Amino acid sequence: MGLARTFKLSLTFIALFVLIAACGPSPLEEARELVPIGTPRDDAIRILSETSWYHQPCPNVITIDDLFFFGSRKYDRADVVIVRSEPVEGIFIVYDISSFEPYAWHAAYRDCLQRNMFED
Repeated sequence: MGLARTFKLSLTFIALFVLIAACGPSPLEEARELVPIGTPRDDAIRILSETSWYHQPCPNVITIDDLFFFGSRKYDRADVVIVRSEPVEGIFIVYDISSFEPYAWHAAYRDCLQRNMFED
């Protein structure tokens, strides 16, 4: 009886540990903690490039969207964090940090991405 109870208790602790590990911050939450709005774009790129596996700048007419990819390297499963910057007195400054569901960013950024950076 004592051994069975110890085994159940061990399984409970293992399950709790797995749940805590799985409940860590998402890449978006982590990016928002690390890069406050108003951060210079170059600093944001340096900070997020430390943990992302792929960074792709996507310039617009005036602003720049920087895409940072985390997690899976599969095109349909990768987590994306989008950092939007605008010029302020000659320096690009972060004004928004967001994300998309996979198929939404596929459409919005299809002409900007290097598809060969992803696994099949």
